[in-house]
Amino acid sequence: MNQFDDLVALDPVSLSETLVSQRPTVAELSKGEWLGVVELLTARLANEVLPVSTDRWLTYLGALAYALDSAVASGAIDQRECLIRRLNLAVALREQAPPSTGDATLDPSVLIDLLFEELPISAEQARDMSTNWRALDVAQIRTLRSVKNLMSPALALATALPAAEVDPRFKVWREVFPSLP
Repeated sequence: MNQFDDLVALDPVSLSETLVSQRPTVAELSKGEWLGVVELLTARLANEVLPVSTDRWLTYLGALAYALDSAVASGAIDQRECLIRRLNLAVALREQAPPSTGDATLDPSVLIDLLFEELPISAEQARDMSTNWRALDVAQIRTLRSVKNLMSPALALATALPAAEVDPRFKVWREVFPSLP
């Protein structure tokens, strides 16, 4: 057996405790294996482990942060894909997760700030480009798809927040979103 197979065999608690201890190191798994670890942990967090105590939740968040950071460091995913995964998991867990723990991994306000830093174009640019997106070159269409992949979970997350906490920049994105390819 190899380290990846050993990780796959672990229950969610043991897997998280192993990852929080920063084992295995980035170099000990391939890109594909780190992607597999991220997929495995994400699925287990979304489907198997909640509700849990705040301490256990912090362990899960630490494991998720380590797995995502390792996947980025290995080249399996980039920062944008990492953010998309965090946003999607935050949406999936928004009603099950313990209240704010001070950890930034899935904190909606932190994720929304990161989202607006990561967007490759403004809402106005997206609106202009999307009016006739079929005539655009492939790179521009990919940019619009990237924006849509970021915005889709972010808008769902924003919808779940109290109105006072919703970033006003979402207003224009809600209008633009349906026109994105």
